[in-house]
Amino acid sequence: MNRIPIEPFFAAWRREARALLRQQIEPTQIEWVELEGDRLDAGQETLRPAAVGAADVTATAATSATPAATAPPAIPRELLVRLKAAACYRAPDRWAFLYRILWRWTHGERQAIALDDPDGAQLAQRIESVDHESEDLVALTLFRRRDPSMGPPEFVGWYEPHHDLLERAAAYFGKRMGDSTWMLATPQGAAFWNGMLLRIGRPATEDSTHALHALAASAMTGEAITSEPTEALWLAYYASAFNAEPAPVPLRYWRMPAAGPPLPARLARERSRLGAQRAAVTVPERPPVEYSAVTPPLREPTGPLATCRRCALWRNAKQAVAGAGPDRAALMVVGEQPGEDENQHGEPLTGPAGQLLDTVLARAGLERSALYLTYAVKHYKWETLDQQRIHRTPAPREVEACQYWLERELAQVAPRVVVTLGATALKALTGAHVNLSEYLGQTIARDGRLIVPTWHPSYALRTADTRLREDIVATIVSAFRRAVELTGPETRR
Repeated sequence: MNRIPIEPFFAAWRREARALLRQQIEPTQIEWVELEGDRLDAGQETLRPAAVGAADVTATAATSATPAATAPPAIPRELLVRLKAAACYRAPDRWAFLYRILWRWTHGERQAIALDDPDGAQLAQRIESVDHESEDLVALTLFRRRDPSMGPPEFVGWYEPHHDLLERAAAYFGKRMGDSTWMLATPQGAAFWNGMLLRIGRPATEDSTHALHALAASAMTGEAITSEPTEALWLAYYASAFNAEPAPVPLRYWRMPAAGPPLPARLARERSRLGAQRAAVTVPERPPVEYSAVTPPLREPTGPLATCRRCALWRNAKQAVAGAGPDRAALMVVGEQPGEDENQHGEPLTGPAGQLLDTVLARAGLERSALYLTYAVKHYKWETLDQQRIHRTPAPREVEACQYWLERELAQVAPRVVVTLGATALKALTGAHVNLSEYLGQTIARDGRLIVPTWHPSYALRTADTRLREDIVATIVSAFRRAVELTGPETRR
């Protein structure tokens, strides 16, 4: 049995996994040992012995080149993204499970990531659990402003995730809090941001780990730290992280791009936005289906839409909501997914957003009956909050799973112009990761049809400011008027 000690990070696992694949070592011959706490530094020596027998593999032995070693296989980016997300799922077998998936895939078993395969189903379940908790972490974490006289960080936050989401959360808040200094602490570690540099630290001793768990009873998940000893501990870590002192925790960090001096996130976003406004509108081509690492499990349905099982959304939805409208409409409207009303009645865009859409169509001189209305995702995705069901944005794999039905509708209806409502619908039509705000007012030529992107009416409904809400509605009206001009007179009243 090969004993592989690794730090609990995806990059460390990936490095070891590549070396093991070169050595053609099977998953059943590996025992993954996850280093924790103070063993990340001094404790590593006890798990990486100097004298290695035939049944032991160390990092040095695994990564050294040998005549029998083979070249590392090329892993598609799509598969790596899924494995990296699943690596956040905290479970005793997570590294062994990921290596088993990788081993099977590199040895020709493409069904290893299929939803009807036991490993593939478990992989999808772990990714969905991580995505769900990531959304909760971002929505529920509250930062407390500290007294400026105490020095940085300006904001302190606390969260207790079930999975290893600290790096995800740190990247999210680093982009959105500009040059404000902050610290986000969890029982497993903390993220530090000084306006230009992001560092991730983990407790180095059992005492520090215990102190992080010893929170006051009032320190609930999502609240800022209330335990003074705990806060003092992490603030000491923050000071050492950016003052060139010996760090009491192992730190990993990401710097800004080498070109030019480091920039605060806010200034970087402003420059990026200005550059995007000057750049030509381009949409990358969608990769061929046969080259996708995710599409092989998505087999063509053998029955109607109501029997579709290409993703798991059907389990919690009342029904699939098919498109509705003329068989050969010149103008198609694509939304994100059904809402609560549509889920109950089975008709597209009949809820509050659909009622606002009727107002928009009237202002644009259009009749609903002349349009073909459909969704990028056919089942309603929701979660419970305060005993009410609320909308959740579909995951990329769920949009991809529904691509079969959308493409079939496009082929049958053959619209000249498609109006996309929201970012999810735009991505489904272009196959690209695009920023909707950059394409407002633009017309995209794609696959022999014209795409007119605009806001989803629900965005206006969620906006409390009256003036801003009217601006959003006016933008949607303008998009439909442009679509009318592109389709011709048959869509007008």
